[in-house]
Amino acid sequence: MADVDTLRASRYAQLRTYRRDGRAVDTPIWFHLDGTTLVFRTKVGPKTTRIVNDPRVQLRVCDYKGRVPDSAPAYDGHASVLSGAEADQANRQLHARYGWQYNLVPLLPLPGVNNVDAGLRWREKWQRVRTRTVWPGSAIVRVQLYS
Repeated sequence: MADVDTLRASRYAQLRTYRRDGRAVDTPIWFHLDGTTLVFRTKVGPKTTRIVNDPRVQLRVCDYKGRVPDSAPAYDGHASVLSGAEADQANRQLHARYGWQYNLVPLLPLPGVNNVDAGLRWREKWQRVRTRTVWPGSAIVRVQLYS
């Protein structure tokens, strides 16, 4: 595995998960990296289903639109969906890393970015901006990077 310092210095990572037929699906994520353990938040849906069915994942540094530099190393890992206290702790780590943006940016309609929560009603958005817990319908995922 390549040195994780490149990943640690990045604000975004491209997560590659795999469909049942083996095709790759790439998605940009925000993450928190502690040693060789990475956590991120996502909606419960196709991505979490792919992770449950095939926990192999690959990560690369990217920009907010998921564009990966040609020289970006790949990091392989094993993903699992967290629950309970582990999910709460990981959510706090993500809040600490991204600050106020962690709860606000996913709610905004941004050009070129698919924010799945951007279509919520304003009242629901306001409630989510103020909460420090894992959002309803969201999951916290842990990726253990291979060494």
